[in-house]
Amino acid sequence: MNEHAKEDLLPALTLGHFVMKVQDAAASSRFYIGLGLRAFGTFPGLAIVEMRGGTHLLLVDKGDDEAGALRNSQNGQRPDFSSEKIDLMIAARTKADLESYRVGLIGKGYLPSAIADGDLYGHHYFSMQDPDGNGISFYTSHCSDKPV
Repeated sequence: MNEHAKEDLLPALTLGHFVMKVQDAAASSRFYIGLGLRAFGTFPGLAIVEMRGGTHLLLVDKGDDEAGALRNSQNGQRPDFSSEKIDLMIAARTKADLESYRVGLIGKGYLPSAIADGDLYGHHYFSMQDPDGNGISFYTSHCSDKPV
């Protein structure tokens, strides 16, 4: 299959940036890099980490002028946490793979919850909080078998 034909099979859009306001962009960057995201860049009041597919998580210091221009928002599909929330998906589909990822986080000193009983719309998941108390849920993937 030529490269152009392959591109025609991909969805037209991807999430480019997800912005989170944090107390300390550098500390939050270290936290998310420890989860397995890739360091992308640091700037005064801002750290950028990269997720699978090239989506960038922008960690903006709450006291920064740029952060003041951001609207307050509530994110995520479940109200487990009172502040902002982000849902992340591992590159695997099984509960055993999710447990292996979770155990790896515990080995790094993170404090994730137990994997929830049952599933949520085909996802197995667990949650934890980042240094600012933002909720993070980690899910197994249920992407289609088409290229994403």
